[in-house]
Amino acid sequence: ARGRSWRILRWGGMSSPGSSWSIRNLVTSAVAAVGTLATFKLVLDYRRYKDASQKRKVRMEEKKRRRAEVEPSARLPTDQDLLSASFNAVKGLEKQQQQQHQDMSATYHPVKEDRQLIGWLRSMEKSDLDEYKPKTRLLSARYLQLLYQSKCAQARSPESYKATVDGHRADLEKAWKLLQCSPEEGSEEEVAVRLLALKVAKLLKDHQRMLPLFNNILARMKGPSPPVVIQEALAAFMAAPYLGRWESTRELGQFCIANGVKLDDLHKMSQENPEIPDLKTLFDIAQRKLPGLSENDVPPEKIRWTEYLIKGLRIKTRSVECDDEKKKQEVQENFEAEIDSFREINVPSETKIVRSGGISQMLSFSMDPIPMVGPASDSKMLVRGFVDTAGGRRHEEIQIDIKEGDNREEVWSGRYSCRQEFQPRVKIEVDLEIRLEERKQQQQQQQPFVRNVSRSTGPKARGAPPPPVLGSIEQDDRGDEKGRK
Repeated sequence: ARGRSWRILRWGGMSSPGSSWSIRNLVTSAVAAVGTLATFKLVLDYRRYKDASQKRKVRMEEKKRRRAEVEPSARLPTDQDLLSASFNAVKGLEKQQQQQHQDMSATYHPVKEDRQLIGWLRSMEKSDLDEYKPKTRLLSARYLQLLYQSKCAQARSPESYKATVDGHRADLEKAWKLLQCSPEEGSEEEVAVRLLALKVAKLLKDHQRMLPLFNNILARMKGPSPPVVIQEALAAFMAAPYLGRWESTRELGQFCIANGVKLDDLHKMSQENPEIPDLKTLFDIAQRKLPGLSENDVPPEKIRWTEYLIKGLRIKTRSVECDDEKKKQEVQENFEAEIDSFREINVPSETKIVRSGGISQMLSFSMDPIPMVGPASDSKMLVRGFVDTAGGRRHEEIQIDIKEGDNREEVWSGRYSCRQEFQPRVKIEVDLEIRLEERKQQQQQQQPFVRNVSRSTGPKARGAPPPPVLGSIEQDDRGDEKGRK
């Protein structure tokens, strides 16, 4: 066996048993050679894969560059595609709003965005918009405006509202750019573009953009042509108080009334949505020409958009009047501890006074709060509101005089009055001291009004004037939850 092995080794190239080569070395060399070849193949395959990926990436970038330079419209929808998508999206949002308006107790479904349409509109540059017709741009801007308002309406807290406003403000700016088009003069599209632009400028809280549109409508009302349609006059009537144009408020209000507009319908709108100012109340205030408030127009530089959080409230009774002596005595007993001195009253968090251009808005301090609105300046503020109940009408009013030198951002002094026209007739006047804080600049997003006034009971624990006895004299026939909404 040894001899045979020796002969095999000799035949395999081994000269003698003492040679440096052995079977172990032979196997090791073979394994090393195979590993080297496998490693080389893996490196070669990786380099080929990397080169192919790099070439593919270069080809894709070159393709995108050529498309952007040679065919910019290839990455944008056609006019017909954008028109069709915008039309369907607007119809969907309008249908959802109509359903919610008809049945306030219906399930509140989240607003569904058309992601493709949103992607198209947000990716468009200013130069891309010139490729589309005015009708297409109008419908696209209408969709962005409706989407913004629908999202804001679904906000259930100040934090979510602010997030919605911040997240969709760029969409309103894009809507404004879309509306910078030139429809045929005198056409319905021209009127619709002007009206929507006025609404978008108001949502952006930009009176500098509102003024040219507003002045255009006024100039055409006084000129021979083209005639102003009632929709334009009504839109200008709604915008006039925001701009502090009280003389125009009187003229436009009279024009709208003469053309069949019912101010009671506008009042009902404000009752359903407190963010909408009560134009019936504002028109009445404008007609009275109150000195320092609605007598003269507000200069554009005096118009402000801000809000004040009410941090505290103190009241002191001035007078109580009532036809029924028994009720009068009951009211006086409730106010007995407050006749000679101020008393601190608890107010819910996020209770605020909103300065919207030339007007102020807030919810009243009563047990059943109502929307109040009125003119505002740097020295005075007046807000009024009324509600029709099953028995009659109840009026509420707050007057504030801000003397020069007062720190307006800390304490405001004024007077509150409540008057009900049904039996028994009651009128209460109360002195107010309101401690408030102006929101910082980055926080000045107009928050939605929330009807969350505390409803504590008892003479020692009542929430705010008027006292609980006023709420028990005659309940509002819309006092259920659905009616308040």
